[in-house]
Order: sequence, then C-alpha cells, then structure tokens
Amino acid sequence: MPSPPPSPTKPVVPDLRPWSPPADPDKPPCPYRTGFTVDIKSHVPPAPFGGRDYGPGRRPMVSQLDLRTLKQTEIVMANPPLETEDPPVPRIHTLSVTRDLAVVDGRGAQLALCTIKPKDPVGHGPIQAVAKIYDPLYYSFPHPDVPSAVGQAGSFAPKYFGSWTFTVGLQMGKTTPPQSRSVRLILIEYIPGKSIRELCAEPTPTAAVFSEVYRLEVLARILDGVANLRFKGISQQDLAARNVIVHAPPNAHDQTAAQPGTIPRVVLIDYNFAVVDAETTHKRRPYAGTTLPPNPMRIYWKSRLEEFGSWIPAAWETNPRLRQEWLKKRFGGDNLARYAPIREELEFAAPPPPRARQPLTRELAKFPVNFWGDAAGDAVTGCNGGKKM
Repeated sequence: MPSPPPSPTKPVVPDLRPWSPPADPDKPPCPYRTGFTVDIKSHVPPAPFGGRDYGPGRRPMVSQLDLRTLKQTEIVMANPPLETEDPPVPRIHTLSVTRDLAVVDGRGAQLALCTIKPKDPVGHGPIQAVAKIYDPLYYSFPHPDVPSAVGQAGSFAPKYFGSWTFTVGLQMGKTTPPQSRSVRLILIEYIPGKSIRELCAEPTPTAAVFSEVYRLEVLARILDGVANLRFKGISQQDLAARNVIVHAPPNAHDQTAAQPGTIPRVVLIDYNFAVVDAETTHKRRPYAGTTLPPNPMRIYWKSRLEEFGSWIPAAWETNPRLRQEWLKKRFGGDNLARYAPIREELEFAAPPPPRARQPLTRELAKFPVNFWGDAAGDAVTGCNGGKKM
C-alpha cells in the first residue's frame, strides 16, 4: 500500500511587526531641566571598554531577550554603573541646571548648562560648565563616550573638569519604598558660540558674512588641532561641521584680514567615538617616536573635507588640486618646521577636464574679434573661463 503523500509544510512567515518597548509606568520624566539641583561627588571612572580598541567589559552585555521583554526601569535597576575606588581626596559640589542644552528622553547623554558650587572642601567660587549626564534610564541605544584626559587636548578641546556621580531615587510600584540609584556624569567647559554647521545654515550666505581668507584660517586651525590631538594619542573619530564650535565669532567687518588677533578660538567637541591610544588593548601610539605632530598636509592630502562643504571654497569640489595647493601653501614652506617630516612624496591630483565650449561661444568664434570690438572679445574669452568682462 503506497504511503500517503506528505502534508504540505506551512511557510515560515517572519514577524515583521515593528517592535516597541514594554509599557513602563514607573519611569519618571527626564528631570535634568532648568531648576534641577543635586549634590555631585567626584568619581574615578572605570577603564574604557567595548569595540576592537578597548576589548570586552568587566560584565556581560544585557541580553536581547531582556532588552525586548523587561521594562527599562527594571533593566536599569538590575544593571547599576560599575563601582570603582573613591578618589584619594573626595570632593562634593552642588550642581544647579540653569539651561537645557539637549535634554530629551531617548537621546542618550543629556546636556545641560549648570552652575557648579564647591561644597566640600570649600574652594573657589561657582563656575559655569556643561554637564553631560549618562543616565541609562533616558537612553534608547548604546551611546559610548570616551572623554579626553584632563589637560591633554589643549584649547582645541573643551576643558574637562572630571568625572562625577550623584544619587537619585526611583519609585518602583506604589507599594514598595523608593530605591536609590547612581548616575554618572562628566563636566566640561561651556563654549559660547555656534558650530560651523549652524553658521552655514543661517539665512545670509556664509561667503557674504565670512571672507574666504577668514574661513580658510579657521579651517587651518581645525586641521592643525586634529593633528595635535593625534600626536597626543587622542583620535576624535568624528570630525564634522556640527562638532566644531567657533567661539564668539567677530562681526563681518572684522573678518577680511584674518590676522591672528581676529580669529577666535576654534573648539572640537563630541568625543563619543574617541579612541585614547594609551587605554586601548594594543597600546599603540602612532606618533610616540616623534617629537612633533604630523603635518596636516599629509593627513588631509586626499581628503575632500565634504563635511565642511559650505565653509570651504566651492571650486575645491570639482578641482581637488586647489585644495592641495592651499594645504601646501598653508602647512608647507616655513611651517614645515612645526611638524614631523613628510617621508613620502605627495602627488597633486590631475586637473579637471576642460569645460566644453558653449554653443553661443562657438557661434561668436566664427567672427573676427575686431568685428565685435574689445568688449565682445573679452566676453568670448570670459566664456572659456579666462578674463571677465
């Protein structure tokens, strides 16, 4: 007797419904807004971890199952920050938020402008600083951050006032007593000014407000600052127009000469993806054997610098040789002595192909130049990219 035919198998249909986190009625609104005040204590952060440069951390990652099924408050309370030894001389300050800079649930690290008043031991008067608060209750995705070491980055990076911690309460359910949890933060210098991206996005065209000489001097300081950071073993990893603050830019009429006294301080911010060579597993420092930083000309010889598109000359986009000629002029010559020698030969990019002659130009070219007069002759030459009328 023949065996019955196999029953048809049902195709496996993947669940493509969008995932949303479980309801979390115990989660309070993000509190780090104007008026928030708390005592903060100095803190020794643990060694950085994660990724190929730092290696695994001291404890396992939260499982995907827990991330998808548990409430965020439950995950946060079950995974407190790593504890470290107290600093030799603990300090306690009072932090008061005076302005929200970027305080949004789900953003990751919260940014607030604060007044910091020493409490124990009593020291200097209050200072103004930016608090970057790493509260996992208001994260959506992992958001690593590696702040630079105190005093290592110079004026090109905001001053770093150390790592701190504070305690907040969390009510889990109506019948249980409030629980306390630790939150970590760092304090960094507040830089009044605007990012290059903000300056380029203003209604008045950038070129009309800032002269090309001024803009290129700012760019030179950016590239020089990055080279010096690398020399000190810090790679910021996210050079972009949004991450460069021009401190207190002068008025437009002060920006024609671009003398050293008229160029403001230029500051690179956001070290979320930074790598500190001395803290990595391989301990490699590419410039440890040199006494001078690498030459920005060598670092950026083939870089298009697209992130600064509205800040740099438009002609650089189609003719990279112009960018290279500027690099050589700005960082070569007498400036070579400020940097480590460039061992390899830097070759200029090929010039762009000549533009095709326009139809009108071809028609005008049929006539002798003296037929149209000198002005028309200049017009013909101008269409080919030479003289202007």
